Amino acid sequence: MGKPTSAAILAVRLLGLFWLVVGLWMLVANIIESATEFNPSFVGYYLQSQMLRPLLAMGLGVLLIILSKKLGRWLARGLDSSNNA
Repeated sequence: MGKPTSAAILAVRLLGLFWLVVGLWMLVANIIESATEFNPSFVGYYLQSQMLRPLLAMGLGVLLIILSKKLGRWLARGLDSSNNA
C-alpha cells in the first residue's frame, strides 16, 4: 500500500469519525432541547423531527469508516508518487 493510498484511507476514516461525532452531538443536543416537549402520543413525529438527521449522520460516519479501505483505494487510484516528477 503506497503513501497516497494510506493518506486517502486516513482521510476517509477521519471524515467518517467527523460525521459520527457531529451526529452524536446533534442527537444529544436535540434530546436535551426537546426533553420537556416529548409527548408519547406523537412518538413517530418526535423520532422523525428530532432523531432522524442525527441518526443518518451517524450512519454515514459508520459507513465511511467501514468502507474506508475500499474508498481510500478508489480515491488514490492513479496517484502513484513515482509518476509525480
